[in-house]
Amino acid sequence: MADTAFALFDFDDTLCLGDSVLPYLLYCVRRGDAPWTQLPKALSGYLLWRLRPSAVARAKESALSFIKGRSLQEMDELARGFFREEQSKRFFQDGLKELWRLRAMGYHILVVSASADCYMRVLPEFLPVDGVLATECAVDGEGRYTGRVGPNCKGEEKTRRIAAFLEDHGLRMDRVASRAYGDSASDAPMLLLTDAPVLVNPRKRLKARLPDASCVRWR
Repeated sequence: MADTAFALFDFDDTLCLGDSVLPYLLYCVRRGDAPWTQLPKALSGYLLWRLRPSAVARAKESALSFIKGRSLQEMDELARGFFREEQSKRFFQDGLKELWRLRAMGYHILVVSASADCYMRVLPEFLPVDGVLATECAVDGEGRYTGRVGPNCKGEEKTRRIAAFLEDHGLRMDRVASRAYGDSASDAPMLLLTDAPVLVNPRKRLKARLPDASCVRWR
């Protein structure tokens, strides 16, 4: 099995400005694809998560409850509109340049994000990335969302998801040649999978944890 050079990227505040879930919800509400009551549900879920971090799955289920019963095809089309009309405006231009540079160098590029895959799954249509590992929204046998949300793809869960991806695809990461990009302390486990962690507009806790890592300022 040959080793593969990977470039691992967080998404929110690494490749784009800010968190993506609120802009996604606002987009869906403005289009009439989610009721306005989805916003207080999302706020309630956020407060629950702040009070009980272990309840993050329940919080995300509350915020995304409007997708229950919707088909993959319907939600994919909605996600395409979101990225095309809204989220692409928030991409860091320096990040886009780095993605294209790494693509030209032959890296296998993965985005590993806590954001929900009900919209993140279409990201490879808008950015030069080879795959997305995100918080999974369950789908039934008929291809419709059940409303259930899997483990939050954050912190150590990112490393578990990456390991599962490598095993499923029969790949092995070249630690020395690979690179990883993130902005917060929760990205540290993923960043430490490679010998070349890159801190993007890093928060203080991440800089304290990885003081010798390269830092970049993307706008």
